[in-house]
Amino acid sequence: MTSNDIARIAELARLQFSEEEIAAFTNEFIRIVDYVGTIASLNLEGVEPMTTVSGAVNVSREDVAGECLTSEEALSNAPRKNEAFFKVPKVLG
Repeated sequence: MTSNDIARIAELARLQFSEEEIAAFTNEFIRIVDYVGTIASLNLEGVEPMTTVSGAVNVSREDVAGECLTSEEALSNAPRKNEAFFKVPKVLG
């Protein structure tokens, strides 16, 4: 991990750092990557990958349609609306 790598990552994330900050981040990233690299030195043969820490199982409920609002009720407090739709600012050019 070099200072150029850190500068490129910062550029991609649209962040601006001083040269001193980039130097500090470079050292921190090197330490982090080295620490994570210690996992590669472990003997993990026969160890199953974990999908959750707690062992909890996601219990889903049946998807049952319930009572719905009418269009008038849904639009009643909308700041901008027409007869059947919410009006929102244009997002795409």
